This record gives sequence, C-alpha cells and structure tokens, in this order.
Amino acid sequence: MMLRSFCVAAALAVAFARPALACPDLPATDAAALTLAQALARVAACHPDVRAARGALGGAVADVQVAGQAPNPQLTLGAGSVGRALGSGSLWNKTFDHSLRLDQLIERGGKPALRRGAAEAARSAAEADLAEARRRALSAVAHAHQDLWAAQGRRSQLTAAAQLSTESLRIIDQRVRAGDAPALDATRLRLDDARVQADLHQAEADVADLQQQLALLIGAASVAPQLQAVAVDLAAWPLPASDAAEQRPDVAAARARVAAAEQARDLAAAARTRDVSVGLQFDRWPTSPANSSGTGNTVSLSVSVPLFVHHANDGELARAEADLATAREALQRTLGVASSELARAQAQARAAQQRRRLVVDQLEPAAEKVAAGAELAYRRGASSALELLDARRSLRAVRVERVSADAELAKALADWQAAATPLSALMP
Repeated sequence: MMLRSFCVAAALAVAFARPALACPDLPATDAAALTLAQALARVAACHPDVRAARGALGGAVADVQVAGQAPNPQLTLGAGSVGRALGSGSLWNKTFDHSLRLDQLIERGGKPALRRGAAEAARSAAEADLAEARRRALSAVAHAHQDLWAAQGRRSQLTAAAQLSTESLRIIDQRVRAGDAPALDATRLRLDDARVQADLHQAEADVADLQQQLALLIGAASVAPQLQAVAVDLAAWPLPASDAAEQRPDVAAARARVAAAEQARDLAAAARTRDVSVGLQFDRWPTSPANSSGTGNTVSLSVSVPLFVHHANDGELARAEADLATAREALQRTLGVASSELARAQAQARAAQQRRRLVVDQLEPAAEKVAAGAELAYRRGASSALELLDARRSLRAVRVERVSADAELAKALADWQAAATPLSALMP
C-alpha cells in the first residue's frame, strides 16, 4: 500500500502542468503530518526552479511562433511634386504626384524552414530543461523533507534525554540527602543536564530553520512553523528501473541544443543565398487647368537583391560553426556528468544501506544493552555517575545516529532515483 501511494504521488509530482498552474495552499492538517509523497506532489506547481523553467518554456514556444511567421509586406504612401497650384476637386484629383507602393521580401535558400527548425529544437531543449528542473527539484525536496525529519528525531531524543535527566536529578538529590551518594555525583548530573538543555535549544532552532527551507521549496511559507515531516517506509522505496544516463532530461536538452545549433549553422550558410525584395508601385499625377503636365496613372515594378560587396556573411557562418562545436562539447560533457552522477548515486545508496544496517543490527542493540545495565547498576549503587552518564551519552548518540542513518539512506535513494529518471518519466 505504501509503495502504491508513493508511486502515485511521484507520478503526480512529475506530470507536466498547464502553464497557468498555480501553487495551492497547503492545508494545516497536511502540514502537521507531511509525508514525502505529499511534498513531492507539490514540486510541479510550487518549486521556484520548476516555475522559472516553465516560464522559459513559454518563451521558447513563442519563439517558434515568431520563427514561423513570414515577413510582413510594407506599404508606403507618398506625395510628390506638390506645388501651389493644386487645383480644385477631391484630394485624389489634385495636381500632385500620388504614390502607393507595396514591398514584399521573399526569403530564399530555405531560411523560413531552417529558422523554424532551430526554434523548435530550442523549444525541445526548454521542455527538457523543465523536466531536468523537476528532476532536481524532486531530489532537493526529498533532501529537505528528510533533513527536517532527522532534526525532529534529534529533538525528540534530546527531549527524552532532558526528561530522563530531570528525573535523575530528583533521585540523586534524594540520595545525597540520605547520604547514599556523594554530592559530586549530583554536580556531574547537573552539568550533563545543562549540556542536554543547550543541545535541545539548538535542536529546536535547527527544526525551525529546516521548516523554512522545506516551506520555500514546496510553496508553504504560510504554514512553515507547523510543518512536521513523517517518516518514510524505506523497505517500500521504489528502486530505479533503468540506469541509462543517455535517457536523462539534461542529456536530452543538450542533444536538442546541438540540433538547434545545427539548424542555426545551416541558416547562417543559407544567408549566402540572396533574398529578393519585390516592389509594386502605383503613381497618379492628374492634369488640371492649373497643371497640364500630369502623366495620369502609371504602374511600376521593381526587384532588389543585396550585393555581397563588402562581405558574404562569413562571420555569421563562422560564429554558427563555433556555437555548434560548443554545443557538441557540452553534450559530451553532460553525458559524462550524467554517467558519473548515476554511478556516484548508486555507490552512495549502497554505502548508506550498509551504514544503516550496521547501526540497526549492531550499534543500537549494544548501546541499549549497555545503557540498561548502567541504569540498573547505578540504582543499586554498583557504579558511579560517570559510568551512568557515559552510557546515556552513548545511547543518545547511537539513537541520533539511527535517525541520521535513516534520513541519509532516504536521501541517497532519492538521489539514485533522480539520477536514473529518464525524460519519458517526466513528460506528460
């Protein structure tokens, strides 16, 4: 059941949202017991980096629309040979040269298709960037959630230690008054109690800080003080189904940028094919009693082409070739980083599993056994306060280590899952 609920929540977290998706408020009841699945489900709509990537995608979509537009024709209205004797009648019949001209640029060499192809490749890169932002955001939210849960665990352990210390002080005071224990033991216990209280205050501050960090990532600033992370069932954690780094969204984005650079290179080469500008002009110069030299109505046609006298766009082509080489190098670098990140995530997950197994199977049972024996021996007067305090500190440290090991394993598994998440899992 836990596995099913986690997978459903992860699917919700990685599903693409509409551009106008708004970050919903987090109910106080959910904030008081926030599961990792609930936190991940808010990534798509609330994480700042994901929202910024969605905005960049909207711009790339608009660029495709712009790239597919043909040049607009240009209309020119003019008046020439305007003198004093304009004659009578309407403006159309007055004796000056009326001109009406229409110019249209005709692009040649396949420039419109190349320009649109480059824009579509850039849009594909922006889509992959959005998926990559979501992939990294899922890992970041998992880290923040587990850091908060671990801080809560440390606070709980220190709270229990503070309660035990208070009870121990009450008992030692009775024994000192009865002459069954030296006053030095009471002093030692009070020093340890002060240390525990200081650590507890720091743990409270750590929890508050981590609540704010998680709230920022999931858009829950209004309920940040109420955020309480719920433990993850590590046994039900879904492991990655694939370890192909080539399928990751950052690699797909790099490939799309190579395709865009290739289209831009071809577009720069196509600039050597001359575009043609065609103009059609209508002139009217009517005659009148005041002006008998009018020419009536005339139509003229013109064609203009650029002359490659000073340059033939060689610099643009060289720059496009350099950009293409840079994009290809970036693709190779991204592939290397993806493979390295995946291998490192796998190694860290295995190390975290081994560390947790050591803590759970060996350290924690041994520390509990030693602490129980020390408590019993001290009550019977068979051990000193120093031995009791040492056993308590060891048990507290191991229990905090258990919390830390659980959180580190959850974060390592989240990193492994994120490192292996393919683009297809992050697309609608």
